Amino acid sequence: MTNKELYDIFTVRTTTIPPKWLYYQKLGQVLREMRTDANITPMHIMRDLDISPDELREYESGMREISIYDLLNLLSYMENPQSEK
Repeated sequence: MTNKELYDIFTVRTTTIPPKWLYYQKLGQVLREMRTDANITPMHIMRDLDISPDELREYESGMREISIYDLLNLLSYMENPQSEK
């Protein structure tokens, strides 16, 4: 992942940072798009990253703030799902 791609994810593809509630909603949409584009199911995430389906659903809906560690872990996994475990 390039620095530009990572920047686009962290800024939720906007030119200004939106209010906190909207930021996490947009971040969740970006994560869901990336996961589905990579053909990764919630079950893969649960099995390989020890993130529950409820946690993932809340991250992707913007209802739960995601820690930087979990975000980087998810991004790394979505880039190369076979390398994790």
